[in-house]
Amino acid sequence: MWAEKIRPKTVDELVGQDVFTDDLRKWENINDAPRAIILAGASGTGKTSAAYVAAYHLLGDAFNEHNFTITNGSDERGIDFIRNDLKNLMRIKPIDVERKIVVIDEADGLTPAAQDAARQIIETYAHNALVILTANELEKLRPAIQSRCTVYNFRPVEPSVGAGRLWEVLGEAGISDEIIEAWTAHLIPLVEMMQGDLRGCMNLLESVSPEKDSLGKRLEHLTNLESEDGAEFILEGKYMKLRNSLHRKLNEGIPLRSVMRKLYYDIERQFSRNESDKDKLFDAMAAYGHIMDKIYVWPMPDKAFCDFMVATIRKESEKNRR
Repeated sequence: MWAEKIRPKTVDELVGQDVFTDDLRKWENINDAPRAIILAGASGTGKTSAAYVAAYHLLGDAFNEHNFTITNGSDERGIDFIRNDLKNLMRIKPIDVERKIVVIDEADGLTPAAQDAARQIIETYAHNALVILTANELEKLRPAIQSRCTVYNFRPVEPSVGAGRLWEVLGEAGISDEIIEAWTAHLIPLVEMMQGDLRGCMNLLESVSPEKDSLGKRLEHLTNLESEDGAEFILEGKYMKLRNSLHRKLNEGIPLRSVMRKLYYDIERQFSRNESDKDKLFDAMAAYGHIMDKIYVWPMPDKAFCDFMVATIRKESEKNRR
C-alpha cells in the first residue's frame, strides 16, 4: 500500500504538524527529547508516521530492532503485557545510543489498570527509553500519564499542505508526469473531502486507474454520494437506505471515520432545520455518541460497524417512540 511504502522518513516529509516538527528539529540527539511523548489526534493525521520519523531522526545510525520497538495498545490491552513485555523492553539497555524508543500505538486502547502500570514503568525506566504514545482520543489516557508526557495535538492537515504532499507521493509512486498534471487540480478537493486524512487520500489515489480523467470522475461520484443526507433517512425511518448509503461510501474508499463524521454533521445540521423533529434527532445523536465510543477498538469490518450504528439508532428511536 502506498501509505506504508511512502511513509515519511525525514522531518521535512512530515507535513501539517508544525509544533511537533519544530521541536523535533531542535532535538539533536535523544537526550534532548522529553522523558515521554503523547501524539494525540484523529486517525490519518500522521501520528504513527511521526513516531517513526522521530525514531529515524533521534536514533540515526542506531535505528534497529533492538533500539526501536512499536506495539499496538488496542491489540495488547491486558495488564500482563504492560507488567511483563513492556517492562522487559524498557529495562534492557539500548546499544550505541543513550536511550531506545518504544512506541505504544493507540495507547488509548489500554485498560485503566494497564495505563497505571505503564505510568510506573515509564517513570522507572525513562533513563533507558523514550516512550511515545499515540492516541486517537486524548481524554481516554489517564491524567497521571498525560501529566508526565509532553503532549502534541495533531490536527487534520490543511488542504493546500496535504495536496502538496500528495503531489510528491504521486511522483514517488511512479505515476507519470502527464497524469499528475491532470490530477493536480483535484488534490485539494480530495483532501477537503477526506477532512485532512492523508492516509485515506493515498488509499483512494492508489485505487484510481492512472488515466487523466479518472480522479475527476471519482471525485464527482463521491460528491454525489456525499450529498446524501443520513439524517433525512433517519427522520423518515428509512434505515435500510441509510445502511446502503454508508456502505456505498466505504466501497468508494472513503475511510470509516470520515463516513461517520459526515453522518454526525448531517444530524447536527438538521437541528436548525427541523425543530419539530428534535426528539428524533436527540435520540439519533445519543445513539451515535454511544457507538462512536467503540470505533477505535472495533474488531470487525468497517461495514459491520456501520450496521451496528444503524441498528442502534433505529432501536433507540423506536424505543422512545413507544
